[in-house]
Amino acid sequence: VMRRILLKGAKNMRDLGGYSIDLKNTTKFNVFIRSDNIVEVNKDEIEYLKKLGITTVIDLRKKEELERNPNALKNYFEYYNVNLLGEKAPENEHDVAMGYINIISNIETMHEVFTIMSSVKGGIIYNCTAGKDRTGVISMLLLMLVGVNEVDIISDYIVSYNNIKEMVRKMHLDNPDLPAFLGTSKLECMEETLKLFKERFGSIDNYFDYIGISVEQRNIIKNKFIN
Repeated sequence: VMRRILLKGAKNMRDLGGYSIDLKNTTKFNVFIRSDNIVEVNKDEIEYLKKLGITTVIDLRKKEELERNPNALKNYFEYYNVNLLGEKAPENEHDVAMGYINIISNIETMHEVFTIMSSVKGGIIYNCTAGKDRTGVISMLLLMLVGVNEVDIISDYIVSYNNIKEMVRKMHLDNPDLPAFLGTSKLECMEETLKLFKERFGSIDNYFDYIGISVEQRNIIKNKFIN
């Protein structure tokens, strides 16, 4: 099901389209595309993304990350920056899932992301640095919203490490003291995140009530995203 988009300047760009919702419906391609930061882009790649129907980029990184590595798509598409306020990297693998829950429990930033997603026309690329953690939890919520099975939500998450493994290996070679789990995307982390999500919010509708996204806004996203 997974369709990677092979830009030279992105290792982990892929489409959320093609996931089964039930026997009749699947998620639509070219609506929501998750990515790591796009460090460079050429004219052909810009044209390609425009042909897919992409109009908007939501960059989920903080100011220091933007200054260090600007987003190469910024000048070609409608561009938004929403700092998802992730905490420092966890020291313990068991803290990863709680870190994800803390990110999505921030009402202000999550409200902003989904308000943008429900209001813009055309396809959206959303990215962080590695396209794994902040981007991963937004992907989880989008797939939950339209009723994609948890097995597929977990599968979507675990692909990231395979896509960025060279970068992660280099990071560990350069910084041998880093905990071994950093940079990976293990199924247990997403499994635990989904469990904690249910304990805290009960359901995806309760969650969107919590962050102040209306039923009308949810329906706009669903109608865009379901084939």
